[in-house]
Amino acid sequence: MTFFSRGISKLSLLTLLLFIIFPSFSAEEDHSEIHDLMAHLLDPAAEAIWDSAGFVITEEGEFSLEPKNQEEWDKVLYGAKVISESAFLLSRPEISKNRKDWITVSGLLKVVGDKAFEAAERQDVEELFKVGADLYQVCVACHQTYMTD
Repeated sequence: MTFFSRGISKLSLLTLLLFIIFPSFSAEEDHSEIHDLMAHLLDPAAEAIWDSAGFVITEEGEFSLEPKNQEEWDKVLYGAKVISESAFLLSRPEISKNRKDWITVSGLLKVVGDKAFEAAERQDVEELFKVGADLYQVCVACHQTYMTD
């Protein structure tokens, strides 16, 4: 097992445990600040990662989503850094309410964001695709745990 796959296994296990163990809260509780962070920071940053790795298959053929110039790679770098730094924003006491479980989930964004940044610096599309999958798992685990109706 490689270092990367051990890291992914641990990350997947942690997100699964967080999903199972920790109680949910109403999304309305923190709607305005959390909503703004997600809508205006995290969502666009995550899209920058997800929209930069993989392929789109149409009737006309297969198209790579890989950034084609430095400006496009800079958008990925920016998105990755926003994801990393969002961990600190989400861990602030007025948002986290000092809940250790919330802070732990938020900390996963730092890990994944740093990996995405490193992959983008190397312009490693394959690694960026893998990190995008990790980011998706963190997002899903958090949303399933904390976004309740």
